[in-house]
Amino acid sequence: MEKMEQDMQSGNKILSLMQPTYFPWLGYFNLIKQSDIFVLYTTTQLQKRSWQVRNKIKTTQGEIFLSIPVKKTTNRDNLMIENAEVLYDNKWNTKHLASIKHAYSKTPYFKNIFPLIEYHLNGTHKSLTDITCGLILDIVSLLNIDTKIVLSSDINYTGKKDHALISICKELGVNKYLSVRGSMNYILDGENLFKTNNIDLLWHEYKHPVYKQVNGNFVPYIGIIDALFNIGPEKTSKLI
Repeated sequence: MEKMEQDMQSGNKILSLMQPTYFPWLGYFNLIKQSDIFVLYTTTQLQKRSWQVRNKIKTTQGEIFLSIPVKKTTNRDNLMIENAEVLYDNKWNTKHLASIKHAYSKTPYFKNIFPLIEYHLNGTHKSLTDITCGLILDIVSLLNIDTKIVLSSDINYTGKKDHALISICKELGVNKYLSVRGSMNYILDGENLFKTNNIDLLWHEYKHPVYKQVNGNFVPYIGIIDALFNIGPEKTSKLI
C-alpha cells in the first residue's frame, strides 16, 4: 500500500477495473480508493448467479442472498452486462427492501442509509447497470472517495481479457494496473502482456476488518450496506 501511495504522489497513475456488482463488499471500495482511475467493466459477459446480480446480507436467521432477476432477451453467452434488463414480475425489489428493513431496522444508521437503497430499488430502473452502477457511485460519494470512475462503454478499447486491459490502460494513459487476485489466472496465462507493454502489474490486498454488527457473531464478506447500517459512512470510510 505504501508503494501505491508513493506512485500516486510521483505522478504515476494507477488504474483498476471490475464488473459492477450488487452491494459490493468493503474490499471492492478499497480497490477503488487505491486507484486514480476505476473502470466499471460493463462491456463484458453477464455471469449467471454471480456477484454481478446478487449479494448477501446478515439477518437474525443468518446470511441470505438477495438476487436481481434478469430478462432473457438473448442467449446468456451473448448477454453483456450493459445490455441486461431487469425483470420485475416477481416484485423482487419490494422483497429485497423488506428483507433489508427487517435485518437492519434496529441499526444506528438505518434511517440515514435506507432511503438511498430505497431510491435505487424503487422499480423504475430498466437496466441492471442503472441499479448496480448507481448504487456504487452513490456509495463512493457517501464515503468521500475521489477516484475518477469511468464506464468501459465510454472507452475506445480493443480485445478481450488481458488484451482488453492493456488497451484500456493505454487509452486512459496509465502505466500501472492494480488487479484483484481472482484475475491472476488469465492475466498470467501465457505471455505477460503487462510486462511487454511496460505497464506495472500490482496485486490488490485487503484484510477484512471486524466491526460491530447486529444479529449475532461477526460475519465478513457481505455487502457494504451492512457496515453502513451498523457503523455509518464515516467509520466505514476509515475501514476502507
